[in-house]
Order: sequence, then C-alpha cells, then structure tokens
Amino acid sequence: MAVVGTILPASTVDTACDAIRQAIQSGRFVGGDRIREVEICALAKVSRTSVRQALTLLAGEGYVELRPNRGAVVVDWTADKLLEIFDLRALLEAYAASLAATRGSDQEKRQMRLEAERFQALIRISGELDLREIAESNNRLHRMILDASRNPRLASVLVAVVHVPLVRQTFSKYNHEALERSAMQHLDLVSALEAGDPVWAEAAMRSHILAAKKVIFGANALPALATPALRASA
Repeated sequence: MAVVGTILPASTVDTACDAIRQAIQSGRFVGGDRIREVEICALAKVSRTSVRQALTLLAGEGYVELRPNRGAVVVDWTADKLLEIFDLRALLEAYAASLAATRGSDQEKRQMRLEAERFQALIRISGELDLREIAESNNRLHRMILDASRNPRLASVLVAVVHVPLVRQTFSKYNHEALERSAMQHLDLVSALEAGDPVWAEAAMRSHILAAKKVIFGANALPALATPALRASA
C-alpha cells in the first residue's frame, strides 16, 4: 500500500491522466459525470493514489472539478463558456503568431509549411475523411507556432485553453467547404510567418480562429469585443 503523501513515479500518474483524458474525449465520460477512482484503476491498471494525483493535475488543466463529498466531476463546457474560450484563443494565439513570425527559426517555419500542406492533403483525399487525423494535424501546427513564440508563460496559459475544443470534437461540425477554407487559412498564416511579418501573422491567426468559432457556433458566434493587439516587448 502506498504511504499517504508519497509522490508516485510520473509514469503511473501520466498513464492515469491519459486514460481519463481519452475517456472524456471519446464520450465515455460527459459533462457532469462523476469519475469513480475504482473505474480508472481498472481502466489504466494503476493504483488509486495514482488516480487521485492524476485527477488533481486534470483539475488544473480544466478537465475536471474536485467537489466536496462528490469527488471529481467532468467539467460541463456550456456553449457560453466555449465561446469565451474561442475569444481567448483569438487574442492569445494571435499574439503567439506575432512572436513566432520574428522568433521562429527557418527550420521551424519549414516544418509549419509541411504541416499546413499535410492538413490540406488530408481533406482532399477521396473517400471518408479521418477527422481525428485532421484534428491532430491542426493541433500540431498550432503547437509549432506556440513553441516558436519562445514564450513559456504564454504556452502554459494556452495549454489549459486549447484542449477544450478538442473535447467536443469540433471538426465534426465542419463541412468540406469549411475544411478547405481552414486549409487556405493555414497556408496564409504560414506565409505570414515565413515573411517574418508579425502584424500579418497576428491578423491571420485571429481571423482563422474567429472563422472556426463561426463554423462551430453559427449565428450564436457573436463578434468578440474589440481588444488592443498585444505586442512583443522584445
């Protein structure tokens, strides 16, 4: 039996975290569901202590809430909350893109170009689209841009924000026309980064995210309040 207060190896906690995230993303657990430790123990083959530590970490990421007398409950992301998330993304990721335009290396920008082209190829294949692979390609590109911003504090904020739309499998709401438009926006964004133009990159990223917001929420996607653009201090 693990001693109370013992910090377990990261691998067992990571395993528990991955199992819980996947259960939420797959719809096994939905908003408002209580996560029972014994179920995760069986699912991930880890101890209850590992599960408790994982739930604490996931509460910090916004996946679950830890409630007195109820334990861990999956966060129920309402439409209003998700709209707020997209407005935050439009602000923060636009800032990240402006930084990446001048701080990203040529090699990083080449990888971004390849990923944007991969995304476009994935939506142009014949037959049924693999939405999971499309979403993963999209996420890789956004992560590359964030990494190239060289701003760890900004990255830590966005890690808690960006996962939310993934939980709702938002690419299932895209028709083929919307996917084509998203692919062209990716390519335009990469062109801005390759040009080293922070103003263009910032505008391209903001437009891309607000366009996604419109696809997902339709008429409910009210315009975000105008906010002054964030600028790099160095």
